[in-house]
Amino acid sequence: MKKIFGAALLFSSLVLLTAQEQSAHFSSRIRAESAKETYDETKRAEKQTETETEQNEFSGSKIEIDGNLTITKINFTGLKKTRKSYMQSRVKKFIGEPLSEENMHDLETALQCEGLFNDIHIQTEKTSDTESEINISVKEKITFIPVPFAMYSNSAFTAGGIVMDTNAFGRKDMFMVGGFFSKNNKSGLAAFSKNPGEHGIPGVALFFMGSKKSPEYNNLSDDTVVKFDALAFNVSISLSEKLSENITFSHGIGLKTSSTEEMSDYKGLCPESIKIGSTSLSLGYSKSDWNGIFMSTNSAAISADFGFSNSDNKDLRYPMGFSFSIGEQHPIIWDRLRMYQKIAGFYGINNHIISYQSQSAGAVTILPGDLSTNRIIGGNAGFEFAIHKFKWGMISVYGDYQAVYVQDFTASNDGDYEFEQGLNGGMRVYLAKIAFPALAMGVAYNATQNRAQFSASIGISY
Repeated sequence: MKKIFGAALLFSSLVLLTAQEQSAHFSSRIRAESAKETYDETKRAEKQTETETEQNEFSGSKIEIDGNLTITKINFTGLKKTRKSYMQSRVKKFIGEPLSEENMHDLETALQCEGLFNDIHIQTEKTSDTESEINISVKEKITFIPVPFAMYSNSAFTAGGIVMDTNAFGRKDMFMVGGFFSKNNKSGLAAFSKNPGEHGIPGVALFFMGSKKSPEYNNLSDDTVVKFDALAFNVSISLSEKLSENITFSHGIGLKTSSTEEMSDYKGLCPESIKIGSTSLSLGYSKSDWNGIFMSTNSAAISADFGFSNSDNKDLRYPMGFSFSIGEQHPIIWDRLRMYQKIAGFYGINNHIISYQSQSAGAVTILPGDLSTNRIIGGNAGFEFAIHKFKWGMISVYGDYQAVYVQDFTASNDGDYEFEQGLNGGMRVYLAKIAFPALAMGVAYNATQNRAQFSASIGISY
């Protein structure tokens, strides 16, 4: 496995599966119940002559949908850690809207997208001839999560863990602190992010990571090309603003430093020590829809990073990086079968090795786990089938085809471009009661290189 599991754990915990393509928001299906207030038979008859009431199958139970009623209030019960004010801010767009099939479905999706609740019950209550209230009862997931980690691979032992809270302060803020320790790698990290607030209050994300390690950089043939000792630090802060319900803009600044020392087995191949300051801009779009089994999602993101660097050689450079991703996942034929596809890429200019990207920047898993590249574009397309739901979660199997056009890694950083393709498949476990919903393990086969590799990852969507 050669540190594949460790790298997947760290990457999943930091990146937090940003394209949402792994259907992270699993929970039990909402059981909607009608609690409509009883009126005398005369009023009921009169009302039925004026309006047509639809009977709609809503998440497994029947509920009366009357578009002539207006939603005047949404009440929550069962909230313990989550603030009522936060949930009210998430559903206030439904106040004043008709009690229509479309709005009730959108409300269901909005609750599922929060990823905070294990069990949700919805009741509609008619309060007058023209008004209705919605009562929502929930059970919260466990959001304070310790994640221990241990692995023995290639005669080396690695241990550590992360402690995180995905619902800090009851407002779905997130904090994380942790570390990983082995003979050749000692790393610590801390992160905090706060969602954008109302009235133009921006969200904020802080990140720090420090490490003393001996990183390896492999080429497409999975041969180690460069290895060196490094003391590295990475600090960043970013602000984000929701331009609309589905569009978010963010701007960040960061500082990376890497102090390197040459290893005797790789003489003349040690990259220079360097300091890199940068500013980044990004724009993201995401829209979701819940069908009771899977979350359908359309997403897209673009980002640009501009920096300046000063190395031991005192040459001032201006590194840049541009990235994009477009993804979609939606059920086909029936609710248990989902189709997904994604394309993503990264293009770097004048970058130092510490700013190179992993295979995930190309939306693939068929490349070597220790590969770093300055330019990549790739994609995947496949299917996922939900085998069975349990009280604690759901098990699914997946398979996809992957293709990638990537610049190989060499010691001189000017590798050739190569096209590689292959297959990827495995099993996922979605946890219902813990806000850490995705565990995955599988095998990726690179047909171009005739090489198979096992991978495992755990992660959350945030």
